This record gives sequence, C-alpha cells and structure tokens, in this order.
Amino acid sequence: MAASYMIGIDLGTTNSVVSYIQTGVENAAVELLNIQQLTSPSTIENRYSLPSFCYIATMAEKDKGSYDLPWQKKSGFLVGELARKQAADVPLRTVAAAKSWLAYSKVDRREPILPWNAPEDVEKISPVEASKRYLEHIVSAWNTQFPESPLDKQQVVLTVPASFDVSARELTMEAARLAGLPEMLVLLEEPLAAVYAWLAEAGESWREKMNVGDTLLICDIGGGTTDFTLVGVSEEEGELVLKRIAVGNHILVGGDNMDLTLAHYARNVFADKGVNLDPWQAVSLWHACRAAKEQLLSENPPQS
Repeated sequence: MAASYMIGIDLGTTNSVVSYIQTGVENAAVELLNIQQLTSPSTIENRYSLPSFCYIATMAEKDKGSYDLPWQKKSGFLVGELARKQAADVPLRTVAAAKSWLAYSKVDRREPILPWNAPEDVEKISPVEASKRYLEHIVSAWNTQFPESPLDKQQVVLTVPASFDVSARELTMEAARLAGLPEMLVLLEEPLAAVYAWLAEAGESWREKMNVGDTLLICDIGGGTTDFTLVGVSEEEGELVLKRIAVGNHILVGGDNMDLTLAHYARNVFADKGVNLDPWQAVSLWHACRAAKEQLLSENPPQS
C-alpha cells in the first residue's frame, strides 16, 4: 500500500517551500521537500526552496532544450533558481512578485500582463498563470520523488496572507487547481500557520506560558507583504483556547522594499557619476541588489 502524506505548501512572493509528514506513522517527523530545479542551463540540483520567479524563454532557448527537466522538455519557460538568476540579467523576460499582483484589484489578474511593461515581442502571462507554474513545478517535483504517492491524492494545505481578500484567495485556489492540486485543498492563513508551528514545538507547555486575556501578535514579514494577526487567549470548559481576533490590512511591504531601497541608493551613485540607467537597467539593478543582500546575509558571506 502506498504511503500517504500531509503536505504544506508556502507559496511565497519570493520563495516557495514545501513541508510534509507521513500520516499513520507513529513519531513521524516533518520534513522539507528537496525540490528539483535548474540552477544553470542543463544543470539540475535539489534545493529546499523554489524561488518564485518565471523566466520566459526565447524560441532559440526553447529549441535548444537547455531548460529541460525530467518532466518537461523544450518548454517555453522555467521557474526556480535559474529563473531568479535570469531576473538580474534579463529582467524584461522574467516574472517576479506574481503573488503581490494576485492581490492588486486594479488589473485583471487573469490577463497576460507580466512581465509588466515588457516589449511586445516578449510573451506575457497572467499572475494566475505564473502562480500556477510555480505550483505545477512543485507538483511535478513531488511526483518525481514520490511516484507511488501522487500529490493530488494527498492531503494538502496551501498558505495565503491573512490580509488576502476573497478575490485573491479565489484566484490562488484557481491557480492551485489548474496546477493539479487536489480539489479538497485547504487554505491556511500564513500567520496562523506560524502559530500552529509554535504550538507543535511547545506541546502542552504553551498553556503554562499563556493566561486568559493574553494576546499573541504575529508579525509575518515576507518577500512582498507584511501580515499582522492578533490571537486572543480565552477559556472554554476549563481549557485555554486560542482564537483569531483581528487581521491587519494588506500591506505591500516586505523584503522587496529593502532591495528597492538598496537599488535606489545604487542608482543615485551611478547618477552622481554621470551614468543614468534606463527602466530595464534599473529593474536589473534591483534584482542584483537582492542577490548581493542574500549573499551578504547568508551563512557563509564573502569576507570582503
């Protein structure tokens, strides 16, 4: 009999992560999915996160097959680490922050609008399609690793910002179903996922740390959004219980803004030297600043 799993997917603005646990097994541990992805042309590696970037390939690149994966041949796009690298080199062909677009009601999020302001000869996709491609990659990576336990037959939870409105949540569900996730998919607000993780780690000891009337403030600073959720502690039938009592407004502030601030500073440095960047060079600089920031803040940063 094939093993069954409970799977959690964090579809992030900048990175997506998958965790899973085998059900029906005593003392089973939660594990992270090592996701197959391209890290350079024709080089496939496993990473514990999938960068939420989609690179639109040229016809020449597609025919060459440099972006082939075990489940995808001569594709017109790629997602993941190599797509993130392409964002700095070829920004006009790279979709980033699609998740933020899902919450932007002033555009039709099913229309092909990304990459935003890309030239006419570049194929565009919708925010829903971009999200679908990230999730589709996750489904394929899972099914390659667990062929006897296909993802659409498992219990799956997909996280969304607490501040996502009904429309953004419905669009996320639409992308998920198009990607092949199960119909009985559960959406879970990201700050509440953090609370559940804390409860799982604390065990019953959390009841010794909290009292009736206490409140928990969860602040989730992501790549493109910041989420606030307030959880209250109350008592029911002699037991402490937690209830969500408030959610903050949708705030499009996150790690991307730090990168933009660095890029703005660097752009002014160029301008002071008489070098004025065009819009696409500015986008490329933004992605380069992100890469530099991540390298400097990594576990093994450069010494100089």
